[in-house]
Amino acid sequence: MRIFTLMEDTACAPEFVCEHGLSFYIETSGRKLLFDMGQTDLFLQNAAARGIDLSAVDTAFVSHGHYDHGGGLAAFLKINDHAPVYVQEKAFEPHFSHKPEGIKNIGLDTALAANPRLRRVSGVTQIDEALTLFSDITGADCVPQGNRTLYEREDGQYVPDRFQHEQSLMVREGDKAVLFTGCAHRGVINICARAKELLGRDPDVVIGGMHLFSPSTGKSEPDENICAVGERLANTQSRYYTCHCTGPHAYDVLRETLGERIVFLSAGSMVEI
Repeated sequence: MRIFTLMEDTACAPEFVCEHGLSFYIETSGRKLLFDMGQTDLFLQNAAARGIDLSAVDTAFVSHGHYDHGGGLAAFLKINDHAPVYVQEKAFEPHFSHKPEGIKNIGLDTALAANPRLRRVSGVTQIDEALTLFSDITGADCVPQGNRTLYEREDGQYVPDRFQHEQSLMVREGDKAVLFTGCAHRGVINICARAKELLGRDPDVVIGGMHLFSPSTGKSEPDENICAVGERLANTQSRYYTCHCTGPHAYDVLRETLGERIVFLSAGSMVEI
């Protein structure tokens, strides 16, 4: 399995572009997958620079209903005419962030909500023997404090986002299982625990953001919270590749606990599992 980071907040080399967003291209022996699509169409440039033909993607996913993960959906639908795009059934509901200038809409483009290529799912969806989507997270261990600035709307009022629109993807190939978390708003510990329940063991690899940095406030989680996450991850059998909303400071703190078991990904990078 090869995983290419098509978009992230940083780039690994000058020939790649970057923006606040996330996108992964995943290639197995039988599948070509796209998980998230960044904030704009810039992920297409990095795919081209890597020699990746996204028109050949057979299945795509949007991890949750925020613009920095699904903002490039229209661009993908334009260059790929066949791949179904799996979204959690609440992904196109309104989502907001409380920024210094006020409440801002950070949701997906609702003009795309009726596109026939979309596959709306909830709970656990077994797409085939290799692909499992799940959004039924019940744990509340080490949930990021940064979620406090994020809202949904209920009865015309802004209320804390419950992140029911967030889903994670497990990809299996041979004896390997890789978990993709998007931003892990529900808490990476809780998502990994649910993946373990579904798989019967820890995933071999976990890839994605951990939301230990808030773009709205420009602050990382308190170090004691980051250390608590690191200690729990250290008690698993997984290896971690993180990026995006984890933030550089939190990564440095996690690295103190996890050492070489955690690696930071930037746009243009490739990992082979």
